[in-house]
Amino acid sequence: MSDLMDFLQRNAANKGVMATLRYALADKTEIRAWPLLAGLKGIGPSQQARAVRTVAALFAYHPQPCDEGNMGTVCRRLCGADEHTWESTDGQGRTVAPGPMSRRFMYLLSADREEICARTARVVLYAKSKEIPVNYATLEKDLASWPRARAAWASTFWGTEQTKEKVGEETA
Repeated sequence: MSDLMDFLQRNAANKGVMATLRYALADKTEIRAWPLLAGLKGIGPSQQARAVRTVAALFAYHPQPCDEGNMGTVCRRLCGADEHTWESTDGQGRTVAPGPMSRRFMYLLSADREEICARTARVVLYAKSKEIPVNYATLEKDLASWPRARAAWASTFWGTEQTKEKVGEETA
């Protein structure tokens, strides 16, 4: 377990710490969270620091962690039951466009290192509204090494039928 995840789990019930960490999500207020993030390498312009700030703030907003999956899993769970996750054809041969969450996921995957944290934050906040847990330990690693995690997220989202069935069972 990373130092960040250990810190977050130890302080999950501390409302003051969680309130302070939420400031890290906005550039104009992130400095308020620096005293808590300094020892966790969450200060500065590096990708690792951005990942630490983002995960800390998102955990503070949505402290419903899980130990499985990645953002591909979260996005797959956010898809509506009738949503197509890729362009396909209907029974009459007409093209059916991907649904809104699928398009949002493609937008997420197209992010560069400077954009990925903000785009991920929007998806996690949406997951909060649907009570879908997030694997923050994996998210921290993925954001810090972006774009290397892109293929893993895509494989999970558009994976085999067995993968999709497993995700469906977990949300049922």
